[in-house]
Parts: sequence; C-alpha cells; structure tokens
Amino acid sequence: MAKATSKATSKKTEPKSGKWLTVAYSPVSLFSLKRSDATSMAARASLVPTPYAIKMALLKVMLENQGAKHTADFDAWIKQEFAWIRDLEIRVSPPDRVLVNRNGYKLRYYDQTADKADKNRPTMPLTDGFVFREWVHLEGKLTLCCGVTDRIDDLEALFSQLNYFGKRGCFFQYLPDGKIVTNEARFSADPMNSFVIQPMDDLGEKATFEAVSPFSEKKMGKNDRIVRSGFLPLQLTATSARYDLYTRYLDS
Repeated sequence: MAKATSKATSKKTEPKSGKWLTVAYSPVSLFSLKRSDATSMAARASLVPTPYAIKMALLKVMLENQGAKHTADFDAWIKQEFAWIRDLEIRVSPPDRVLVNRNGYKLRYYDQTADKADKNRPTMPLTDGFVFREWVHLEGKLTLCCGVTDRIDDLEALFSQLNYFGKRGCFFQYLPDGKIVTNEARFSADPMNSFVIQPMDDLGEKATFEAVSPFSEKKMGKNDRIVRSGFLPLQLTATSARYDLYTRYLDS
C-alpha cells in the first residue's frame, strides 16, 4: 500500500491583466483637501488629490449615473463595481507650480467630537472657534495614471464626468486630449527626484462599500483606509508666514 504524502501548495498571485489609463485635468479654482492626519480645527492641506479622494470621486459619479438602474440587485452590483475601483493603483503627477496659502477663520460649528454613528444623540448648540485652513493654487496640468484594469472605457467615462476633487467647489476641467492608454505606467514615484513627502491615503485591499458609505452603520476600520508616504517631484522654492511655493523638479 502506497504511503500517502502531502505536498504544501504555495498560492501564487497572478499578475493583473489590463492596461494603464492616463488622464489630465486643468485646475480652474483653488484646491483644498485636508490631510489624513489633520484635526477638525487645524488642517494642513494635501498638495494634490490622494488616491482615496480620487476613488471616492469615481464612486460618487458611478452611483449618480448607474445606481438607480440597480435598485433590485444593488448589493451584488455595488460589491462588484466597488471592488475594481478599490483595486486600482493611482499615481499622481503634480503641476508645474503649487502655491499653498495659509488662512485662519472664526467659525460657528457643532460639537465635532460627537460620534457621528450615534443617530440618537441630540444636536449640540453652535459654538465659536478659530480654525486653520490651507488653500492650494495649482498652476499647470494635474496628471493621473491609473491601472491595471481591463475596463479602460468605463474608467475613462467616469473620469470624464468628474469636475472636482477635495472640497465641493474645487473645480477641475477634464482634458480629453490628455487621455493615453499604455501597457505600462507612464510615470512612477522616484524618491531620487522628489523633495516633498506627502501622506497619501488609499483604500485597503479588503475595504468594503459598507465601510466607506456614510449611510451604513458599519464603522471604518484601520485597514479600510490606509496611509502611505507619497513622493512628489516638487521642491520648496519660497516660503513665508502666509504661503509656501513649490516648483516641479526639472528632471522629473
């Protein structure tokens, strides 16, 4: 009788199939997006949109245009659609010049320490307070490189409908001539030619739609939204108490 033997099988991760899509936008207003490590009262701004913000914008456009068509099978549909957007790798190339303006405001606001998931908690009265915010002027084209995906046409359609990143009113104009489809990414982060490190938040590989939906009672876990260090080919060329000026590294 032959002796049974067990072989350890190693699970190999097959490379994703598909192409990379590069799109370009022209900023038409000031840009503002709080960094992931910001507080409610003092917020440094990200110099460029982060992968998390871009994916949330794509998801918003997709829900607005297609969600009503899937009321009968919404849970199954959104699970599949969310997965391919979540798994995108997004690389961001900043414009030629980035000017950060620092501002202080006095606002009236509700109690921001309250747990937003507690629907039964009574609304707190308004209070006064000073907040610190930054607004970013982007001069030049903002370029995004996304992949790997076999749904290039669907991805381009979503990008063409986006008109803002970050806060509402931070408008960008989609540039149809900037669309390029390639087999490889057109650019990548190069620490040797990058002088600015920015926290870049992104969706975790196991994040779910319920975790990011504001209408779900499920809270977002630490693995649903992850933060990595992003390298930007920018160098600080001028600064003062009220502004910072970054210019793009010439060799990038």
